[in-house]
Amino acid sequence: MPIKDASVLHFSVCVTDLERSVAFYGAALGFTPSLHPTDLGDAFSRMIGQPGVSAQLTQLSHVRRPEVLELVAIQGEPGASAGHLPLAHFAFGVPDITAAIAAVGAEGAEQLGEVVTFAEGRSVYFREPGGSVFELEELFDE
Repeated sequence: MPIKDASVLHFSVCVTDLERSVAFYGAALGFTPSLHPTDLGDAFSRMIGQPGVSAQLTQLSHVRRPEVLELVAIQGEPGASAGHLPLAHFAFGVPDITAAIAAVGAEGAEQLGEVVTFAEGRSVYFREPGGSVFELEELFDE
């Protein structure tokens, strides 16, 4: 059964230089930081199911656009398989992450890592049968 209340939360891409990319998207397209650079510690590694990988991310917003652009700079440890890291993903907001996990799994999506809890909610990554990566995120009520 499809998830009826999913909404796009952000678009995420991997970059090699977070500071340079933030400057580019600001100067070229008018995006400004809405979440300043944050070290995800081992949470990113746990979500994508790739031990030894860490990431820093920032989120950018635009005064005239509802979409959020997320930039992620990944640092891998020796032995981390860079070929399996998601280079881009969509994040969908869902009201019930447990039900959403079951729904996407029933349609053939592969869960990449574990559900990780952050201050704002719970999150998990999947690869759909065609190969693209997406994130399910259940936000806590504010």
